[in-house]
Amino acid sequence: MDILGVSDWIDPLIYSEQLKYRMAGVDIIISCGDISSSYLDFIMSELNKPLYFVVGNHVGRSRISKTPLGQTALDMPSCFKNLHLKVHNYEGLLITGFQGSIWYNGGPFQYKQWEVYFRLLKILPRLIYNKIRYGRFIDIFVSHSAPFGVGDQKDPCHIGLKAFNLFIKLFKPKLFLHGHIHIYDRNENRIREYNGTKVVNCSGFMRTKI
Repeated sequence: MDILGVSDWIDPLIYSEQLKYRMAGVDIIISCGDISSSYLDFIMSELNKPLYFVVGNHVGRSRISKTPLGQTALDMPSCFKNLHLKVHNYEGLLITGFQGSIWYNGGPFQYKQWEVYFRLLKILPRLIYNKIRYGRFIDIFVSHSAPFGVGDQKDPCHIGLKAFNLFIKLFKPKLFLHGHIHIYDRNENRIREYNGTKVVNCSGFMRTKI
């Protein structure tokens, strides 16, 4: 399956009338966060393909509200499918994700390292079901942040999340897509391997296959 991953900024090669020709053959669009919904809507409309997303650590306050139970609610178009702590099956492809980044200034989608371990437990029953039903836990994990020490950076805002490393070791996704670490040079390496999983930085855009 041919995947277009986008994240972090608007790339003129994507935000173009030529998009449908440049990205012919793409099967699914995945956003790794910090991208406006209008930009995502343009991509989805031009390619006429399903779009899955997680949000990043920069989310406008106008798009955030509180539910009666005090939970954070996100205003996004219903045609976009949120991957955060949800498992989706798209034509046999099992996908899940986790939003936001490491905690650094108390933003709405920032987490302490230990928090991420506990929050990921929410999808454990579905992962076990996948293993029984399909013979594997998950195919693609989508996040905004990188795993710890795997394409992240050492400054307080861009340190990777350690729970992702454990997730990869235990559940062995074939593909791990992330953003957050900005790479502007198209010739710079965006792909790493960690415990048999291909880890891909989708900042700007990245096309990959599974």
